[in-house]
Amino acid sequence: MVGTRDILQLADVEDTAHVLKCLGHPLRLRLLDLLEQAGECTVTEIHEALDVEQAVASQHLITMWDKGILSRRKDGVHAYYGIGDERALKVLACVRQAAC
Repeated sequence: MVGTRDILQLADVEDTAHVLKCLGHPLRLRLLDLLEQAGECTVTEIHEALDVEQAVASQHLITMWDKGILSRRKDGVHAYYGIGDERALKVLACVRQAAC
């Protein structure tokens, strides 16, 4: 029989599920990949690099920022997005490994 100390704790599972749910969209995974490579990007840089409408890129960025996956810093009229939760990079690494 498995001891209870070997079973994932509910708080850990809920928190991780929160991250996975937020990243469960192809565009968000591509966006995360871009930010890992570039460091920080503006909405304009992201929509041009990923060839999506600016409003679509902005909507996904806001969702990921709101969930704590991304960080955001403002510099004048520009908002720069970066990776705010290192666990997202672990998910991205799993996606890359599964894609090969």
